[in-house]
Amino acid sequence: MVQSGPIVSGPEKGMSLEPRLLVSALEHSPSAVTIFERRPGPGAPAIVYVNRAFEVMTGYARDEVLGRELGFLRGELTDPDAVASIGAAIADGRSYEGETWFYRKSGEAYLMRLAMTPDFDDSGVSSHFIAVQRDVTERRKRQRRRQDLELIVHLQREIVTGGLDLQRVRQKVVDAALQISGADAAVVEEAEDDEMVYRAVAGRAQGSLGLRLPVEGSLTGLCFRSRELIKTDDTEADPRVHREAARKVGFVSGILVPLIHDQRCYGVLKVYSSRPSAFSSDEVQLLEIASGILAAALFNAASFEAEVNRRSLLVDSIPILVSFIDKERRYREVNAAYEDWFCVKASDIRGQFMWEVLGDQAYERIRSYVDAALEGEEVSYEAEIPYKEGGKRVVLAQYQPSRGHDGEVTGMYAVVRDLTQVKQAELDFLTGLWNRRKCEEKATELLRQADRYDQPLALMLLDVDNFKSINDRFGHAHGDEVLKGVGHHLGNTVRGVDVVGRWGGEEFIILAPETGLDEAKLLAERICAELRRQSFAGSQAVTVSIGVTRVSKGERLEQALERADEALYRAKREGRDRVAVSEPGDP
Repeated sequence: MVQSGPIVSGPEKGMSLEPRLLVSALEHSPSAVTIFERRPGPGAPAIVYVNRAFEVMTGYARDEVLGRELGFLRGELTDPDAVASIGAAIADGRSYEGETWFYRKSGEAYLMRLAMTPDFDDSGVSSHFIAVQRDVTERRKRQRRRQDLELIVHLQREIVTGGLDLQRVRQKVVDAALQISGADAAVVEEAEDDEMVYRAVAGRAQGSLGLRLPVEGSLTGLCFRSRELIKTDDTEADPRVHREAARKVGFVSGILVPLIHDQRCYGVLKVYSSRPSAFSSDEVQLLEIASGILAAALFNAASFEAEVNRRSLLVDSIPILVSFIDKERRYREVNAAYEDWFCVKASDIRGQFMWEVLGDQAYERIRSYVDAALEGEEVSYEAEIPYKEGGKRVVLAQYQPSRGHDGEVTGMYAVVRDLTQVKQAELDFLTGLWNRRKCEEKATELLRQADRYDQPLALMLLDVDNFKSINDRFGHAHGDEVLKGVGHHLGNTVRGVDVVGRWGGEEFIILAPETGLDEAKLLAERICAELRRQSFAGSQAVTVSIGVTRVSKGERLEQALERADEALYRAKREGRDRVAVSEPGDP
């Protein structure tokens, strides 16, 4: 508890403040603040105060945490070394600063930066610790995206230095893979008769060079034959894995990427870790993009020893648009993929303005993103682009500003990948929530479970009000930020057992198992109220309308969706920024 009476702050003996002012300052702080009280004996300090920002960040109300130790925020990803360092700092009565993964009440992991300082009384005894915490998850993701683009550019340059010596190129490949994935080990395996052979190794795989595994019955063999990327989170539980060989090299989780070039699978690049679930979708995507470059390098070294323009072949081999665009928005460098996409020679594209190549309509669709990149921002977006040759492509684009020695932006690197054929992935790229296909799959499971155990199941459809006006007034990039913000808020609001996803456009869906209609309505009204108070991307307040219903026993998903949709549009008709409920059987 905060003591009564004026407080004298440290060495500033003349400065005193009323406790209510200090508490008010803490409550209005954007950073989460926790105060611990050291207890006699070996036990960890107990929480005696948390501010509002702590409640928002973790999802816990202060009544749920007062008197507890901080350990309840830990989880699978929490670094035990960081925990030990924090404990040692508390025991020694000294400050600590660092980062580790903690968990919200919803079960979602977040990266927390912790700055902890002991509070000493006049006698020099520290009875309390003050901890300031910040959620740096999104900041680290942005840094990671920038680093990934830089690594791809660096990778292209680095692989070229391998020359035409095949073994040197193999080693460059595993060294680069180890660097860009953050794995414990990296291996290039190639097929020889009915075996897969370790041809190059890096990291903890040192000493395994020449190791042979049967093509049949091994995960690498499956990757080689299927020509598909494979990710395994725990080899001990994966029946596809040759467990004895995996244990021998410390392979617990990993990513296996086929190295394909010119319709030939040259081998398999495998990165792995000694701990389970060590790799995220970020590493998968990066390795998938890089694999074309790596495969081309190996193919080039093995098959084209007389080829002089090796770097051009490396860049031109990948089915992804890679280019450099200057400040005037002219293409200065493009790879051969541009020829396949636009049916124009790469030499004819160089020097042209973006709108001349893409078409006016496509350029206007991405113009705000280009503007942001040429102003110095790292940009990543997913969009459906109408190209001038006809038809549309769903693309994933990443723009990385290029700066001169004086720090001024000289242009940007652009990496554009065609997602049209892989649009059925589980996650919505923009919001990070489940996409419609995955939501339908999850909903089917929840309906079956609700029927089996005779449990209530609530369904909500949520639509961002006046979203077209937001796009028209502020631009599509701004609209995307609004959708990200709404999606992030919904993901942090619902329970871990709930299903929340982007249903399409500006519409979201929430399925809440074991939740009655009254509870669902309260949740929907709370979401409306909280979003109304927030501001996303600096725009005016964003409001939503929500249609709520419950799923009857034996009812099909389509029937419940139709009812929730009717309630949603009733909320729209009645003035927006509100909740409407539709019971089964309502007309």
